[in-house]
Amino acid sequence: TPFDLARGPLLRATLVRTSVSDLMLILTMHHIVADGWSLGILQHELEILLKAYSSGQPSPLPELPIQYADFACWQRRILQGERLDSLFAYWKKQLEDAPAQLSLPTGRPRPAAQSFQGASLSATLPSALTEGLRTLSHREGATLFMTLLTAFGVLLSRYSGQSDLVIGTPIANRTRSELEGLIGFFVNTLALRLDLSSDPSFTALLERVRTVATGAYTHQDMPFEVLVSRLAPARHLSHTPLFQVMFALENHAEETLSPTNDRAMGDIVETRGAAKFDLTLVIAEFNDGISATFEYATDLFDSTAIRQMLGHFVVMLEGVIANPEQRISELPLLSQAERQQLLMEWNATESAFPRDCCIHTLFEIQTARTPEAIALETVDEQLPYAQLNHRADQLAARLRGVSA
Repeated sequence: TPFDLARGPLLRATLVRTSVSDLMLILTMHHIVADGWSLGILQHELEILLKAYSSGQPSPLPELPIQYADFACWQRRILQGERLDSLFAYWKKQLEDAPAQLSLPTGRPRPAAQSFQGASLSATLPSALTEGLRTLSHREGATLFMTLLTAFGVLLSRYSGQSDLVIGTPIANRTRSELEGLIGFFVNTLALRLDLSSDPSFTALLERVRTVATGAYTHQDMPFEVLVSRLAPARHLSHTPLFQVMFALENHAEETLSPTNDRAMGDIVETRGAAKFDLTLVIAEFNDGISATFEYATDLFDSTAIRQMLGHFVVMLEGVIANPEQRISELPLLSQAERQQLLMEWNATESAFPRDCCIHTLFEIQTARTPEAIALETVDEQLPYAQLNHRADQLAARLRGVSA
């Protein structure tokens, strides 16, 4: 059932009795009234209220110092004039001449209009890798978000061949303590432009990404929709403006992934759903580990390609931990099985042939067998064996004449 944004309400609650003793509360709301942070607040407050009302007690929730409407009025008041112009000037400079698209290799041609049909693949990262990433981040004075964003940027660059790319990322945008307990839509989107030129080491690239990220945080008040409106990029139904790939890190510090500290790479779980962008990597950080989820547009990718991409991402992260001073072009991507296939199977092209005569003699023997078969093909021309052999004889005669 659709919502009417002009009239509301934008929240529906349905209580379903599933058995004599069990009830299910179903809440349906439009994203415009609540972000991911808000859902956690809503669930927590519902639990407190349910416990209080079940025992006949009044609501123990304190009065809020401000309401979401106060924030909305404040935001509208400050985002105008010089303040808005200053924010826009920063982002305009950051995104000047940025590539309009990230050219990832897709298994299917891009449709004329996005269908937003999608799926996702998820896996937990090995415990040793998780600890290595946290240690590296701490040593380099970066956050885990910055380290993983850098690695994701390298992966995208290696896949696309582009050294200049833009990745979107959501940000909570609750910059004041008074906003932390409010339910509403605060989240904003930042367009982070990464420069991977000159083949830097991973740590050098991490420093670049840290600079980009901190600058974006400082200027996060610029609403993404206002930025797009002011930049006015060419719009296409086939892809989103400014960026087509997202990266997000979610913190679930109070939750756990597993009871052990020696967890290996978890099984890959696949689910169907929707995809707002071509590709989104969501990293979920728990107190005992990290999970990675690739959400992808099924119009463009199939699960085999994304499963391979997830494997490449993990292999590269392991290479980063082993030697973060490697140049990004040298970071490994292929698994042991893929390297075996590349080096031993696909490269097994040796063929038996007579060793007692020269190669030109063997070519003439083949010409006698299949004179009309195609021996050489270029963009503009196809040469049968007989014609190529004739040209080779002419060239040999000229060379003999020159040498004589």
